[in-house]
Amino acid sequence: MTTWLAEFPVPYSTDKPPGFLLEPFRWATPRLIAIVRDQPGYLPDLIDLSHTRMHLIGVALGHLQTDPGTDLAEILFRGPAETLLEFSVGRQPPGLKRAVRIMPNYMMEAESYRALVRLLDEPQAARFFHHAPEIRDSTIRAMSGVPVELRSALFCLQENIVDMSSFSEGLRHIARRSGRLTFDGLVAELARARQPQQLVARLKSFVDTLPLPDALPPARVHHATRIDSGRQLRELGKKWGNCLESYVWNVEHGQCAIYLWRHAGFQAACSVTRSGRLGWFLDQIKGPENADVTPSEEETIQAAFRAAGILPESVIGSIAQIVALDGLPRRRRRHLARVRGLPVRDEITLPDPA
Repeated sequence: MTTWLAEFPVPYSTDKPPGFLLEPFRWATPRLIAIVRDQPGYLPDLIDLSHTRMHLIGVALGHLQTDPGTDLAEILFRGPAETLLEFSVGRQPPGLKRAVRIMPNYMMEAESYRALVRLLDEPQAARFFHHAPEIRDSTIRAMSGVPVELRSALFCLQENIVDMSSFSEGLRHIARRSGRLTFDGLVAELARARQPQQLVARLKSFVDTLPLPDALPPARVHHATRIDSGRQLRELGKKWGNCLESYVWNVEHGQCAIYLWRHAGFQAACSVTRSGRLGWFLDQIKGPENADVTPSEEETIQAAFRAAGILPESVIGSIAQIVALDGLPRRRRRHLARVRGLPVRDEITLPDPA
């Protein structure tokens, strides 16, 4: 079959988008199409491509920003892995062989491949990836965004944390809320912890000293108006066929605020919840009958609330998970890890900084 395919040119029209069979290649699709269009002999290689080779090609193309001026197709599709990496990265990153085996069944972002190679040069990050059950774009972004000084401790806590992608942004929020700390200063204080649980306790102590929110969020945020009346919430919930009525108690007890966004014929209900001393955060955005809003509409609304000082609740997601570990018995922490399908590791003392 592959011999028959190699004898024919590749029919490809630039007027049509790539078919769904090429979807796993994502951003690399145009370059791969160009290769098999100009050199149809490599079409069988593309069809027979393995999961590992796909990600090795992703690593290579992610690092090759310009045309190398050589037989790229031969190296990408048929060259040994060592040759491909030497050609594109300039070396063979330690730990990459295992990493590509636990990557998703599609190409990650080009920047993810570049960031992963950089992270594999750092002992603590490399250790994390060696034990990680899977590696995705979000995994790499999370590790890239975590301050280097805290990576050792967070690696040890990973078994209990579902998502660390918002950790650094959450730290910046704590620093702003404190009114006395800078982000770098907060990181330096946390880095003094000698064990992971000490870091958890230290982080919780900073959260516990934040000032309490002294008021409800603003009555109006751009095109959104806060609804303080329980009667109005019940009426809107009945009209929209959703669960707004269930928010009445939380609204009247100062735990939640509901906004009605109206602009250019578009309407949405926005729930803002209080997370203790961390402040108020935008929780959900829903249309009538609990319909999801479009990504562009969501982005517009989030930007408006950010401008008013109300961040998405996801900003403190990682912080909330870590703080919740304070005082949790070790047996319970290990049980949570098993329930979440995460590897269970013994707690260790962090090495002294160099």
